[in-house]
Amino acid sequence: MDREQLIQQVKNEYARLAQQESRDHRTDQYNNGLSPEAYYEQALEQAIREIEAGKHDDCGSGLKVIERIANRKTKARRIQDTIESTLHNMEAAEEMMAFEQDPKKIQELEEANRRRAQVIPQMIREMKEAKAKEELASNSPNVIGGGGGNGS
Repeated sequence: MDREQLIQQVKNEYARLAQQESRDHRTDQYNNGLSPEAYYEQALEQAIREIEAGKHDDCGSGLKVIERIANRKTKARRIQDTIESTLHNMEAAEEMMAFEQDPKKIQELEEANRRRAQVIPQMIREMKEAKAKEELASNSPNVIGGGGGNGS
């Protein structure tokens, strides 16, 4: 699809979404304290940069671009998912150890859990750092000197 046509479709869709949220009087809880118009304006600017860079050349419509952007996981979310998966694996290993008869297998599971336990604090630090960078990049009012229109 032509990039200009894709950009126009994305503009129309974001305008529709912003108008609907304004009409429904939705709160600002999930968009860093921004009004729906400001939130979608930022999203539109990012989408246009990505379209112009060719990141969405395989999308057949503006709606597909918006869905892709909305479903994209942030680095912090990917790290959080990894932490949750690691904790789940630790619990599964504990359950396996409770029924395991082979001492060698029990030792292997214990060692695996020790390694998992050692990496979790580092993953938590990385997740917090990624969240902080995302807040800074989004010009969030939750950051000193950030946006939000309250004396920034």
